[in-house]
Amino acid sequence: MTTSQPSQSESAFKYFDLYGSMRSQRFMLEDMKRMKAYHSAIFNNKSKIIENKVILDVGTGTGVLSVWAAKAGAKQVYAVDASNAAELARHLVQVSNVSNIVTVIQSKVEDVEIPEPVDVIVSEWMGSLLLKESMFDSVAYARDKWLKPGGLMLPSHASILIGLYAPTSDHDHTNFVRAKFEQDMAEWNETVTNLQRLDVDYSSFTSDLEQDLSDYFLGNAIRVNYLSPDNLVSEPQRVLDFDCATVDPTALFQFSQDFQFTVSKEAEIRGFLGWFTTDFPNGVVLNTEPGQTYNHWGQQLYPLKESIKVVPDDKVVGTVTVRRKHEKSRLNVIEFKYQVGSGAQQTTSFDMGTVEHMHKGSKSFMFSHDF
Repeated sequence: MTTSQPSQSESAFKYFDLYGSMRSQRFMLEDMKRMKAYHSAIFNNKSKIIENKVILDVGTGTGVLSVWAAKAGAKQVYAVDASNAAELARHLVQVSNVSNIVTVIQSKVEDVEIPEPVDVIVSEWMGSLLLKESMFDSVAYARDKWLKPGGLMLPSHASILIGLYAPTSDHDHTNFVRAKFEQDMAEWNETVTNLQRLDVDYSSFTSDLEQDLSDYFLGNAIRVNYLSPDNLVSEPQRVLDFDCATVDPTALFQFSQDFQFTVSKEAEIRGFLGWFTTDFPNGVVLNTEPGQTYNHWGQQLYPLKESIKVVPDDKVVGTVTVRRKHEKSRLNVIEFKYQVGSGAQQTTSFDMGTVEHMHKGSKSFMFSHDF
């Protein structure tokens, strides 16, 4: 029996279905850092950015950005979403009394026809570590097709940053996946013993299972929140920065960037940490950096299988590469090549796919919860 892989259109349907309910949308609406940043981006200096402008909202979800744009004085707003969330948006538009300004269209933006050029494109397109889900492709398509010359993109710029993670004295955010890995292996070894008593030997499968479980628990990102600045052992480094109005989206399919961290304290590095920032034309910044304020993206913690002990002024140098998965274009792989001083180079990679382990305090409707 053979099975076929889902087509791109079938995969797209499944992706959009994830966002079609209030159950999924509420996780984003509960993120006050996100909500306040977009509110300020629309209302601060609205006379220059929004008033009397034609707005296109790509991936409108429940329509909140379109409603805000209408209330900030937009002349016309086109709110586009491919999922059933478009029905939620129509409801919000109606109860917000802006039906005369906001037109909700349920369609992929690549398939829709907007009747006029637009002055501003607004979108909350960012995924984990900025690029997961590859939604910027659709934003760039809309930009190239409908944005007037000199029009504005909200957000206007985006960046990815990485840092070196070390646990504090009282907590290691990687411990729960390591503990689960060890627990699963202990349970398997017990199973092997029990089956040997029943005259069948599965011990030769142990090494394969160990590798499989290691890839699962230590080869996928951990989404974390509420980290302390003490969890970083050096200044973070910006590894990607682009202008949303001009970047070629194909340049984001794969990129590499060298890094060099100078360690600031004695510590045991247990992983790399990644997050993003987006900037808006009026100076508002949405920053998902480590700290005590929750955001639904969190930071992505990539656990090392072997920790690294460092002291002040040690150099951790290497290259980070992020590439899109060919078979699942909304997902990514991230690879770190690194070494400490003149030590041997190490390579570790992580599948930024459908598994994302959730540390306590992080929430998601899409990924696995292993805490």
